[in-house]
Amino acid sequence: MLNWIYDLLGTLLSWFSSLVGGKYAFALFLYALLFKLLFLPISIKQQKSQIAMAKFAPKMEALQAKYRGKTDELSMQKQQQELMELQQKEGFSPFGGCLPMFLQLPIITFLYNVIRNPLSHICKLSVEEITQIRDIISAAGMTPAVDEIGLVANIQAIGVDLFTGIDLSKLPDFTLFGTNLALTPSLTDISFLWLIPIIAAIFTWLSSLLIRKWNSPNSNQNANVQERQMNSTFNTMNIIMPLMTLWMTFSFSGMLGVYWIYQSILGILQAFVFAKTMPIPHRST
Repeated sequence: MLNWIYDLLGTLLSWFSSLVGGKYAFALFLYALLFKLLFLPISIKQQKSQIAMAKFAPKMEALQAKYRGKTDELSMQKQQQELMELQQKEGFSPFGGCLPMFLQLPIITFLYNVIRNPLSHICKLSVEEITQIRDIISAAGMTPAVDEIGLVANIQAIGVDLFTGIDLSKLPDFTLFGTNLALTPSLTDISFLWLIPIIAAIFTWLSSLLIRKWNSPNSNQNANVQERQMNSTFNTMNIIMPLMTLWMTFSFSGMLGVYWIYQSILGILQAFVFAKTMPIPHRST
């Protein structure tokens, strides 16, 4: 049912590869850039939602202060009613920034599936042809990889000429600086591939740090207790997320790590532009 989406994205990635001399690593950058631009209206809506939230927060805190210590049912009902009236007056929705984010999730899933399955979605090979490729790799004395992007590494290792009768003309070049990026970085074999998970982790950390810095409505000095707790949580995530990135990019093909790096770099650039053109208001108290 969703095959047409995969075919469309695969054709697009194949076209980008043809524009950059067949280099898959460069095609992925164009691919990431295109979808960053397509998601731009959603990202702008999210930024505006954060701006509205920053403007709304002081008024909500004033309302909470008004009813602080009043736990009777009548006071709680009045507080809830005034909060809803304030939200309507300010045009603020607490879920305004969530929907755009959820809309991106299925598209991102499609993107990763296309990247991980180049034989199906770029070369447009059938299940039978992919099975035939596995048989040829086995006959050549190699153990076929589990995933398609790993099969590409097998194909490049034994040579395309062995796969007669299978159209691999659209298969991009997965090498960069003499390294086959279809391979998965090995913990026991230090190579150029090691740089990809390390760089991906660094950019994940840098992206989280800068976006938090540019988008935070408060400095740590001006933050209240609740906001300081949130800052502490963000600081913890700034450690956990890069470590997760490092582990995940060591577990998959180098190409997925390259795509991850592109996404982080473009995310930093977008956040910088938003910080200059649509800054989130900072609170002085």
